[in-house]
Amino acid sequence: MLVPKGKTEFKDLVHGKVIFDNDSIDDQVIMKSDGFPTYHFANVVDDYLMRITHVIRGEEWLPSTPKHILLYKMFEIEPPTFAHLPLLLNMQGQKLSKRHGDVSVDEYRDKGYLPSALLNGLALLGWNPPHREDANALSESPG
Repeated sequence: MLVPKGKTEFKDLVHGKVIFDNDSIDDQVIMKSDGFPTYHFANVVDDYLMRITHVIRGEEWLPSTPKHILLYKMFEIEPPTFAHLPLLLNMQGQKLSKRHGDVSVDEYRDKGYLPSALLNGLALLGWNPPHREDANALSESPG
């Protein structure tokens, strides 16, 4: 796939308006010599065939999104809505991984965490309270 000149722009539900200069995107191989599609090509086709409307993934995939947007445009397909969430990190600041320990719900249950506590923790992953100025605005009464 030859990347056109210009910019690729999309709205991310987390990051807002995102713009990539197409000069920063390499021309892509979309079909390997063995006849199998590359990840980016297969990803776009799969999402289209499965009628995916929203793609929610870690923000480490944000730089791949313009490649996908360009493929959607080339196929004249409406791209899904994207949301790139912040990564969940362990105490050492590393991305959570099976290689680094406690990422299995079973492990937390085996340590004695209550199911309701696990559910609450999972439901709040990636959430944080408003910034101080946002919190103050929320507490002000109108009038």
